[in-house]
Amino acid sequence: MIDVIGENILLDSNVKTKNEALAELCELLEKNGLVDDKDIFYKDVLNRERIGPTGMENGIAIPHGESLSAKKEAIAVLRTKYDLEWESMDGNPIHLIFLLVVPLENRNTNHLKLLAKLSAALTHREIQEKLLMENDINEFKKIVLENGGN
Repeated sequence: MIDVIGENILLDSNVKTKNEALAELCELLEKNGLVDDKDIFYKDVLNRERIGPTGMENGIAIPHGESLSAKKEAIAVLRTKYDLEWESMDGNPIHLIFLLVVPLENRNTNHLKLLAKLSAALTHREIQEKLLMENDINEFKKIVLENGGN
């Protein structure tokens, strides 16, 4: 089971760049005990970003990091106030980031299944709009869990 808890959701962040968004999520994950070292995890996420773009369409990105620093599989979510430049499939800016945390020693196909399920759910415009508008953390979490985040 992937850990998606309210403490791993940041709504309306003031970050203005992709790297700031990823750093903020890594800091949150360390604070909540899901990664041992935010700097190591951040570097692992950036290394994965170099392999290929994680920006989807319609303002959504699903970066992920396989890391020795990761304690267990988790998802952290950040919604931005500002457009973020990101290598996306449609060339549009990003507003919703779903960072998947994958422990290196437990690397298997679970995160690939989750990635596929989450990606498929997030292609629906209705779900995207709900996630962009919802301001209650618990309701936001419920939307994610009901649409592929578990």
